[in-house]
Amino acid sequence: MDPRHLMQLAVILDKGSITAAAQHLLLTQPTLTRNMGTLEMQAGGSLFSRSRFGVRSTSLGEDLARHGRALARQMQMAGETVSRHRIGLHTHVRIGAGPLIGMALLHELSAAVLKERPQLAMSVTTTRPQTLIDQLADGDHDLIIAPAIYAQTPLGITRILLAEDAISIYCSPSHPLATTREPSAEALSQFQWMNVGTTSPFQNTELDMLARSGIQRVNTQFATVGDAVVLLQVLMRGQHLAVLPRLPMRLMAAAYPAVELSPPQGTTRRDLYIWVRDEVLDDPNVQAITAHLHRLVAPHL
Repeated sequence: MDPRHLMQLAVILDKGSITAAAQHLLLTQPTLTRNMGTLEMQAGGSLFSRSRFGVRSTSLGEDLARHGRALARQMQMAGETVSRHRIGLHTHVRIGAGPLIGMALLHELSAAVLKERPQLAMSVTTTRPQTLIDQLADGDHDLIIAPAIYAQTPLGITRILLAEDAISIYCSPSHPLATTREPSAEALSQFQWMNVGTTSPFQNTELDMLARSGIQRVNTQFATVGDAVVLLQVLMRGQHLAVLPRLPMRLMAAAYPAVELSPPQGTTRRDLYIWVRDEVLDDPNVQAITAHLHRLVAPHL
């Protein structure tokens, strides 16, 4: 199979039509249609169905498109490698982090690492921890900073404890409950909540902690996806409560002096890890980044 055809299939399914894909790929529609016919013949089955609403992938088509997307990512990474070498940056490390820990740590981490290693190039991605771990398994990152989402570490990845941590309840110093450090479940249930990192109101860990404390009714009025800045700015206005990890809040206490409210039945442990692809585990740059991360968090434990 021609790798170009696999990448073209991925674009067709992502764009939703052959016409849109042809425009994106700067190909004529007959050429793209002919390439798909060749790919279908080689694959031995239909890749997608057509309708007046566009195209819909088959199971075979989606499986092959996944390989096409991976090839496209590899081509993009190869291009980025060439660009870095042209400007004298010969080594690249790709880092991912959850929104809050990324906001709290990555600016200091990048400053320290790049000062020590000026020929190193770093790229940073912040998004949901679950997404980051899946992307790491797919080879999109070299290391990520995230809590343990899965019970088992994916194959080919090593997990290193960065810090013992827990999730707790936070509010602004101007919130009505700010001076009540151990509010009751009834008091906590009277206020609106906010959440970071997911489109659903809360993830299971947060919900379990609240339910254990007798907070059954959670009115989530505001949520952000992959953005910690907006959430913290809204939190500091004093109208909401939020379940957040302790370590990032400690790291950002000077800029965002949120007040921790003790959950009636205590906090829930959720440790923070450095996740590294095994093939780069011994890379000196990755080891340097890991050492700097431990140094940055140590004073706040």
